[in-house]
Amino acid sequence: MAVRVDKLERDMTKIVGKDHVFADKATMTVYAQDALFFDIEEHNLPYAVVRPSGAEEVSRILKYANEKLMPVHIHGAASSIAGHARPKTNCILLDLKRMNKVQVFPERGYFEAEAGARVWEVRKVLAQYSAMLPIFVGSEPIATIGGVVSVNTSAHVIDAAFGKPADFVLGLKVVLPTGEVLDTGTQSTRRPAGVELTKLFTGAEGLLGVVTDIRMRLIPLPDVEHIVAYYKTEDDVLDTVKEMYRQRIPAPLFFEFLDRKSAKVGFEAVGLKDLHASVAMMSIHCWSKVGVREKANSFIEFLEGGNPVNVKVVDNEEEWNKIWSSRSEAGNFLNRLGTSWVCEVTPRVDKLKDAYHEAEALISNMESYKSPENYTFGHIGAPTIHAHCFIPTKEISNEVRKAITIEFMEKMEGVNVKYGGCGGEWGLTALRVPFLKKKYGEVYYRLLVNLKKTLDPNNILDRGNLEGWI
Repeated sequence: MAVRVDKLERDMTKIVGKDHVFADKATMTVYAQDALFFDIEEHNLPYAVVRPSGAEEVSRILKYANEKLMPVHIHGAASSIAGHARPKTNCILLDLKRMNKVQVFPERGYFEAEAGARVWEVRKVLAQYSAMLPIFVGSEPIATIGGVVSVNTSAHVIDAAFGKPADFVLGLKVVLPTGEVLDTGTQSTRRPAGVELTKLFTGAEGLLGVVTDIRMRLIPLPDVEHIVAYYKTEDDVLDTVKEMYRQRIPAPLFFEFLDRKSAKVGFEAVGLKDLHASVAMMSIHCWSKVGVREKANSFIEFLEGGNPVNVKVVDNEEEWNKIWSSRSEAGNFLNRLGTSWVCEVTPRVDKLKDAYHEAEALISNMESYKSPENYTFGHIGAPTIHAHCFIPTKEISNEVRKAITIEFMEKMEGVNVKYGGCGGEWGLTALRVPFLKKKYGEVYYRLLVNLKKTLDPNNILDRGNLEGWI
């Protein structure tokens, strides 16, 4: 179907105003990109970028799109690394960042945020009420709360310690793909039992509707103690994680890890001495100062039974900030000096070591590119293995980048299937559709397709994500 972009621009202007519609090639090119590094192709370019002010304007846009049979793609911050954010076809692109209000109702026990509010901004607002946001994505300065709730990712937080965003969501405002507006959930702090549609849209990755407003329970800001432990080998860290679950030790809020190579570059970047050791970083939380110190001491006692070279509470804030930021600096090192592909392997806890070493071996034996390097760091306590396939150059053709991506994803998702994992951060469509089918089977996948068809009969919303990409 031929689309007259000038007419589309005029029609969208009637809905959202002249200042909130863009159709120039430069803007379309920016919005066609995401955190992946594939070249942009013509079919990825939006027809127009539209910035609605709220659910009513989103509804009018989606009704228009259904009438014209025109795809619509949701855009938060485009920080997804599984390909969700990139348009798969020419479309109207909904940029939700204009919808960024945050309201706190302490007397009601909840806050409300529009989907385009940045995670970091929501956290700062909640801190004024001594409340925390149970979402800790590495991209939080740009990531939107609508995006993280739509994927249901808690990111760095250990699920066993705190759960997922869906555990705290009381209700949503959702615009269905056909334009109808739903209010779900409750204004009570007790969530409904039984059949309740909030659960359907939280974690639906934008396939079933546009989440425009979110209501979440207020959580008191806990007291926190930080711990760092150094180990001779990566296996010592993996054994510690396994023992934590086997002994039913309460999981810390965070349990991060750097292998020796990652620790070397990360520590050097922040001005810390390389100790030639694997590094584990934990944050212990409790709602009292006495309680958190007691929990930290108990956790150190547990860690000392796992053969660390050294383990200690880090009371100095400046020292802790350096240790904590060494993880992100390891990632910056890889991005600055070359090209890297990262996996999300979340094995059964008792198979953590098997999965870790298999991921290492797969990187060493890549066929699409010979002898890449391996750096592994991430949320090992979840447990999550973020193995990075690193190539020390950016001079790689688009065809080779795609070949590496396909091979790396297929092999790493095979590790997930083999060891009972699924992935707790990135979502399961776009690049991960082949894994979704392999993990759960065609009947499961067909149910998802039929569910989307019920709510989106013209396949308007986020077309291409459930079909699979590349």
